[in-house]
Amino acid sequence: MIFNIYYINFPKVYEIKMMLNNMVLAGQQVEKDKNIEGEAYLKTKLGFSILDLFKLGEAEAGGNLKSSGSKKVLETFEIKTTKSLILDEVIRKSKIFTDRKDLKEGELVKIDNVKLSLENEDELRIVKFINSGALKDLVAPGTNGIDINNLFNSMFKDYAYKIKGETSGTEIKFLIKIPLTFESEFESSYSVDDLFVGKVSIVGLYKGKIKIDDLKNSFQYFQELGELQNAFPKAIEDEEIEESHYNTPTNPSFKFKSSGDENEYHYIDLLAIIQNVNIK
Repeated sequence: MIFNIYYINFPKVYEIKMMLNNMVLAGQQVEKDKNIEGEAYLKTKLGFSILDLFKLGEAEAGGNLKSSGSKKVLETFEIKTTKSLILDEVIRKSKIFTDRKDLKEGELVKIDNVKLSLENEDELRIVKFINSGALKDLVAPGTNGIDINNLFNSMFKDYAYKIKGETSGTEIKFLIKIPLTFESEFESSYSVDDLFVGKVSIVGLYKGKIKIDDLKNSFQYFQELGELQNAFPKAIEDEEIEESHYNTPTNPSFKFKSSGDENEYHYIDLLAIIQNVNIK
């Protein structure tokens, strides 16, 4: 099987491979036998001077000699261990998904012809913008010198891409997540946008049905906490003072977290996203 890797959680894949077979092939020796065979013709002339005088002729004796032998040659090949070779062993042990009835929790599955889409795109773009250093050295008033950029970075440590998938010809919907590292989450210089071009195959462990909001992270938690605080009314005495002097303007809250629809998705603990390669 030949495939191209978009994303791989290599520590997980490697651990599963070691449980399947903890032998990693580093080299191989091939023994070849070479047969050597030779043939020679020996000719001897028998003659005497007295016969030569009387022209009686010559006596000649000859025969064929054959010899054979074998020679063993050892050819040593070095085998390169790559991510794709490790992943290939895991894929060979996975179950090819055909119907939702085949899915059992904890099962290693491979799902082909999946069309992916990004669930938390709006939120993700803002998270990447903040992490790019746009708020570097920014100190908000009334925060006692807290670095806003470092504060956000600590929230983003468990942030992840939330990606929905749907197989062609079915109504089965999948949900996966990829941890956001802000460095190189993807293989071969791919980006998250490359996942949404065409159809791919996903490999992972089936975990059952969940909703999108079940995939929590610290950033989303603090968003919800801030919205909860804004929902409480101010103290009565403060309201009386404010109402006697001026009207408090109400600013609409801006939400950019995941949509969090109420649909249930089949959640896959992702090991890899690959593209099958067809070679003639």
